[in-house]
Amino acid sequence: MNKRHLFLALSLFCFGFWTWTSAQESSSPPVEEKQIEESPDLSAEFSLLQEEVKKLRLAEEEESAKAATPVQLQIPKIKVDTAIEQVGVLDNGQMGVPKDENQVGWFEPGVKPGSKGNAVIAGHVDSKTGPAVFYELDQLKTGDDVTIIDENGNTLTFRVTKTESYDTKNAPIEDIFGATSSRHLNLITCSGTFGDGGYDERFVVYTELIDTKINTEVELDAPTSVELRGNLLTWHAVRDDAVIGYRIYEASDGETTHIESIPSHARKSIEVTNEQAAYYVTAIDQLGNESSPSQETK
Repeated sequence: MNKRHLFLALSLFCFGFWTWTSAQESSSPPVEEKQIEESPDLSAEFSLLQEEVKKLRLAEEEESAKAATPVQLQIPKIKVDTAIEQVGVLDNGQMGVPKDENQVGWFEPGVKPGSKGNAVIAGHVDSKTGPAVFYELDQLKTGDDVTIIDENGNTLTFRVTKTESYDTKNAPIEDIFGATSSRHLNLITCSGTFGDGGYDERFVVYTELIDTKINTEVELDAPTSVELRGNLLTWHAVRDDAVIGYRIYEASDGETTHIESIPSHARKSIEVTNEQAAYYVTAIDQLGNESSPSQETK
């Protein structure tokens, strides 16, 4: 949260509300980052125009710097597999709480899981009807794994480094929410003894990112209206700004050969020579993803 002073009052409903309050100096959070695999050099293959080369580089830079929104939390040790709500800061300065006691709340004004910094997810320990999503959170030990799945289908694995219980009034806000050059995810819930003011302790699980699996499955439309008239192969463009070119394949005698690459700014046609072969076309986007083949024509 970009403020000169960070005032955090965090609340979680556990048959009542609990609040942590702290006023501390805080610097702006670090820029969110996310590592991805490098894209292939497509500029040579498709003889891209200068403007399209610029678009390609910008797309790579934006993808590299972006962290996606978390949507699912999995903790195999305690059989948690639940949706993630986004929560913020309420008008009274308290951290918002999950609406569903069986879901968890990610503190959206902070960093995203997988980015540099301390991402925070809170969950109910119980409710008026019984145990809630983080009822067994205190069973986690150093070395246990926690998994986040983001909106792009990427999987981030965090490993528990330690667990701590704190008195409600003495929780180390900076350790839980503060800036750091590492990539942490901290899970919090109520603990201790329940009284008139709610539970008197907070249980925190500290974890650190150990692995990221990028979802490489990208939905890219295949070219349509592929036709062969004489020796002229034509097709319709894919209406997607991310598409930078097309690959043309020749299928003959049981073998398939990539025979040509055409940039998206060129005419959607080439001359072919093998009258006995069949042909199909695929689309390529800025990050090197390839669509499924078009319908074959001969």
